[in-house]
Amino acid sequence: MLPDDLDLDILAADWVWETDAGLRLTRVHGRFAALTGAAEPLGRPWPGLDGDPDDDAPLRSPIPFRDVIRPHRHRDGRTRWFRFGGAPLLAADGTVTGWRGLGAELSGPAVAELERARRCEEQSRRFDEQSRRFEAVVENLPLGVSLFDADLRLTAHNERLRDLFGLPQELLRPGTPLERMIRTSAGAGNYPHLNPDEAWDYVSARIAQRVRLQRERHLPDGVLLKTTIAPLPDGGTLVVHEDATDRARADARLAEQNRWLDHALAHMSHGLVLFDADHRVTVVNRQFLDLYGLSPETVHPGITAEELIHRRTEAGNFPGLRPEEAWVQVSERLAARTRYRLDQTLTDGRVVAVTYAPTPEGGFVTVHEDVTAAKRAEAQIVHMAHHDALTGLPNRALLHEGLAEALAQAPASGGATAVLCLDLDRFKTVNDTLGHAVGDKLLREATARLTAAIRDEAGLATLARLGGDEFALVLRPTSRFRAGRLAGRLIEAVGRDYEIDGQRVAVGLSVGIALGPTDGQDPEGLLRAADMALYRAKAEGRGVHRFFEPAMDAAIQTRRSVELDLRAALAEQQFALAFQPFLDLATNRIAGFEALVRWHHPVRGVVSPAAFVPIAEETGMIVPLGEWVLRQACREAARWPTSLRVSVNLSPVQFRSGDIDATVIAALRDAGLDPHRLELEITEGVLLQDNASTLAILHRLKRLGVRIAMDDFGTGYSSLGYLRAFPFDKIKIDRAFVADLAVRPDALAIVRAVTTLADSLDMTTTAEGVETEEQLAHLREAGCTEVQGYLISRPVPSEAVAPMLTEDGIVQPSPTAFSPSGSSRGREAEPGIQSRRR
Repeated sequence: MLPDDLDLDILAADWVWETDAGLRLTRVHGRFAALTGAAEPLGRPWPGLDGDPDDDAPLRSPIPFRDVIRPHRHRDGRTRWFRFGGAPLLAADGTVTGWRGLGAELSGPAVAELERARRCEEQSRRFDEQSRRFEAVVENLPLGVSLFDADLRLTAHNERLRDLFGLPQELLRPGTPLERMIRTSAGAGNYPHLNPDEAWDYVSARIAQRVRLQRERHLPDGVLLKTTIAPLPDGGTLVVHEDATDRARADARLAEQNRWLDHALAHMSHGLVLFDADHRVTVVNRQFLDLYGLSPETVHPGITAEELIHRRTEAGNFPGLRPEEAWVQVSERLAARTRYRLDQTLTDGRVVAVTYAPTPEGGFVTVHEDVTAAKRAEAQIVHMAHHDALTGLPNRALLHEGLAEALAQAPASGGATAVLCLDLDRFKTVNDTLGHAVGDKLLREATARLTAAIRDEAGLATLARLGGDEFALVLRPTSRFRAGRLAGRLIEAVGRDYEIDGQRVAVGLSVGIALGPTDGQDPEGLLRAADMALYRAKAEGRGVHRFFEPAMDAAIQTRRSVELDLRAALAEQQFALAFQPFLDLATNRIAGFEALVRWHHPVRGVVSPAAFVPIAEETGMIVPLGEWVLRQACREAARWPTSLRVSVNLSPVQFRSGDIDATVIAALRDAGLDPHRLELEITEGVLLQDNASTLAILHRLKRLGVRIAMDDFGTGYSSLGYLRAFPFDKIKIDRAFVADLAVRPDALAIVRAVTTLADSLDMTTTAEGVETEEQLAHLREAGCTEVQGYLISRPVPSEAVAPMLTEDGIVQPSPTAFSPSGSSRGREAEPGIQSRRR
């Protein structure tokens, strides 16, 4: 039974329903399922439809209800409307234990009216929602917004408007006339240079135009205000104010950046083109156009990359390619979207480095740099790294590469690979006497002669300069005969006189030859063999060529061993002095002693000066050795009678050290020896190296009182010229003339000429190498002043000098010294500190 107070038309009901106290359906009877298409309703919240959770609101208070309308979407997709009524079921104590009621489907005009009402409600809801959102948007805009009706009265505004102008709240109430707002704002200075009347006239005139207007002005606080006035369809007006200060500053900064960018693009040294994502030019600078000979009329923003490549190809920028071919190459690189750089050679020979880089937005930028000069400089640097700057010949590094290649190809090409080491004879003399400028010109002319001499040589010939006056020639394929024949031509070509800066210059050429792979299987070994052969050629008189022989290697190793031992000997003081007397023929008394160095090697025994003095000179060790000899000789002489002199040999190398005069002074001072008792012997080699400087040193020594003797007179090239250049105290006649006195009349004539010359120049003469009475007699007859040799005495150690002296100071040599039995013909010459090699 339904409650009595439920006033429903039960005949019009489609179903009866009941719920429990929890408002869940416990009974449904009628056409519920057929009309609603809903699932089983029992246990579901009332009314059992797929609707809003708040659908059970009528049941939340214990009051009967009726005509509650609820929509429901049927499973056929249509929306149907249902009407409900119900009353609470009460317990004896008045507690609600559930509900009971009726449900019926609505149809016809009632449904149409409900649908219209629902749509209206939905539209109203949406409008309200949009209004709220619009208000929220307007309120949160960084713009000051105000709306005015057709009578120019305020209808709406946001808070930003008040913030911008600082207007009082009463001016912002709906209905406030715009005129009042303008006048108040103008009075606050918000319209620069306009009073309130002028400001209102200005604003009202523009609103009356009923068109959209914009204007910018500065407020008193420095804010740049941009105002937009727009008419509305209903006759009202919308006014929007924007604080454009930051934007204006940003625009100013951007404009400044653009000016700098334009300036940079106009003045950068590189060409630049910027393309957008569609591969169209957006930026191109003048340098790009000038670089490729293009005009602004044909290359400008807007053209495509393909069009640009076509125009560049037509201008000759892609030699050997048609426009279509050039574009295919470029487009393939663009498609890769990776950074790359390439060097492009133009028709006129210029080289342009093109760098391509993609941009984040899909475009790309290309930078074009003329690197012609850099490429030439790079090529020059590469050339300089492998060629000699003075002669333009390959250097040692390039020679090694070529020689390695020649040796590798030798088995296939057949024949030997020859290496010729070349060295100019007497070049150092030219360099020292005539200057480095003449020396450089001489090297260039010698190079030209060498190049001409090998030009017609069959096979491949590579000439290189190794440094100084040393050259090397690689010849392949060749033979021993051909290499020797070519060496002869080279010696002949270089040996002809040169005319340089008006001076006649003469040098020679020595050549060492090694043949690979016999004499060496790698570049280092073959060059070393040729160098050893060169050393032999120079040692055997110069101006010749020699082939490498295995024995040379042993000789070089021996020399190296002597050099190492010599360094140790200097450190361990393995040297001693021997003294050989020279006899005054007028008194038959000893006039003095020549100091001769001796090396007592702990293993080799006594080493001949001829074996180690040349090595000492070549390595520079002669300087400390010579200083030791000088100091030791002065100390020994200081113990002799004051009438005796000591003679010490000086090497040209000692003069090149630059402080030989200071060394002499120190030796005299430390020994306490009178300078007049010291006699220094020099060869013309000393005068050859730096004539002016050497003569200056000799004059300083002579002013000290030191005697200067020219040693080995007559064996050099210009001995007479040096006698005129410097007033020597003594001339030492070389042993070569003394040895021939008995067998060659011309030797005696030369000795007589020398003694006569010396007498005229007030110089003493000493003949070296006197070994027989016959030689002695000839020398007396020729007028020689002094003699020295084995006939007088062999060199003796320092402790043997004293026994040779008598109580009155000087002892005459014993008669046996003059007898034939005392002679030592054929004995080895006794070199002093300098080498006797001539």
